Amino acid sequence: MSHDGQHEEGNRSFPGALALMLTGHMPYLRAAGRRPDGEDPLHEMIACSIIPTLNVLYDLRERGMRPYVSLAYSPVLLEQLADIVVQKHFVIWMERWLARCEAALRRWQRQRQRHQAYLARFYLDWGQGILHSFTTRYGRNLVAALRELCATGTVEPLGGAATHAYLPLLSRQESVRAQLDIGTLTVTRLLGRRPRGVWLPECGFRPGLEQVLRLNGTRYFIIDPASVAVDACVTHLRPRWVMPRRLIALLRAVDASLQIVSPAIGYVGDPLYLAPRRDRSTHLSIWRNGDSDTVIEPYDPYHAFRRAQEHAIHFAEWAAAELRAFANRHDRPGMLVVPLDAEVLGRRWFEGVAWLRTLLETVLIHRPFALTTPSPYLRAFRPRQSIVLRDGSWGPGGDHSAWNAPAGALLRRSLDEAEDLVVGVVRRFPDARGDRERALNQAVRELLLAQASDWLLLLGRNDASESHRPWDHLARCRQLCALAERASLDEDDQKTLAAIEEIDNPFPHLNYRILTAETV
Repeated sequence: MSHDGQHEEGNRSFPGALALMLTGHMPYLRAAGRRPDGEDPLHEMIACSIIPTLNVLYDLRERGMRPYVSLAYSPVLLEQLADIVVQKHFVIWMERWLARCEAALRRWQRQRQRHQAYLARFYLDWGQGILHSFTTRYGRNLVAALRELCATGTVEPLGGAATHAYLPLLSRQESVRAQLDIGTLTVTRLLGRRPRGVWLPECGFRPGLEQVLRLNGTRYFIIDPASVAVDACVTHLRPRWVMPRRLIALLRAVDASLQIVSPAIGYVGDPLYLAPRRDRSTHLSIWRNGDSDTVIEPYDPYHAFRRAQEHAIHFAEWAAAELRAFANRHDRPGMLVVPLDAEVLGRRWFEGVAWLRTLLETVLIHRPFALTTPSPYLRAFRPRQSIVLRDGSWGPGGDHSAWNAPAGALLRRSLDEAEDLVVGVVRRFPDARGDRERALNQAVRELLLAQASDWLLLLGRNDASESHRPWDHLARCRQLCALAERASLDEDDQKTLAAIEEIDNPFPHLNYRILTAETV
């Protein structure tokens, strides 16, 4: 097997390959203000997950290594990372966070609370390093840093739904096509390479999506084994044709994911790791993992990061055994597809990026198997067999229920109605110009933002946080459709349109006519 001619691994010496998928998503929170309904989750993901992960990839590259990974950040997350307002607000947020660390350090030193003061120094050093990386190493432009890794072939970008919509529940194929096409165009524009593969949000699939994926130009996509029609012979280590010689499905490795992210049996639940609780007076986490039945101990980053190294070596050994066992039964090496979500890797599992660094170093130095991305593997080993797919996701139960809960019924109906409204107006004005074209572009943009899977998932969990956001987008969508129906806009209408364009401005090259594109 080769990776663009840069690997020398053969399938005799290498039992198989590990394909790490760096996934990540954050709904549109640009300029959303302070907590509880604000930008903090986006800033936390940037600080705890995205910048540390970039540092790992760049550090290894500077040491002459090639840590091949795939990147499946949602298009709307990439848009926010590239936004000057988000970049400015992140610096302000980090500076305020560092000021709280300094205040906590002074207070704990006065109170002679040595361990808390030690933690405050640790957080202060960590945060200063993150801010320095953002401002100096990457010049505030994380998307440009990602684009450079894509240009050198270290990172393979994947496309996805523009706003991470849960595609199986969209009522119109026009919306599915628009989500995927705008997502592909956004990734191509921001990362400089047209993606060959697609990361389906939440691995959500329904029969018929394969036709839209092919119209999008997709060569492969990732699914959950729950979407595989009953077949005991199907293995997650072997890609399969969904449409012969046209579209390939890769199955995520469920056991590998559980090994990492399951609170009960995975690494993230280890008692040495940082718990996601924060001291209310400082907003700093100071306790280890634990539950109500145990005495919760103070956190010690030294021991936690040593444990992360141990877990990385354990995972490399586990993956090598999995791939070796497969190689012993087959005449070609398998590929282990393992998603690593930015929500987990760093944000919920603070030590997760240190785990990733050690894992990559272990594989690159000791070479128990290859690191790859899907495209070079598929060029070397074309699928031989086909697969039949059914409805499924990586949600609980492997179905759509997490996004189709009764609590979200009203929102789903409203989204369906908005889809019908926008498609109807778009078809009435296929050649709009001027203000009408602007209004229609923005109406489609608001519809896409309202379709983000986050809102239905939160409603299904009875989580009221951010619950107003989809309704705000839908209200603006209806308002814009009404403006598009008018023969001309007066001064107040012009101000309204400009204000909405400023509030919600991702996908700057969006053209409303995408909803009139060919569907299946």
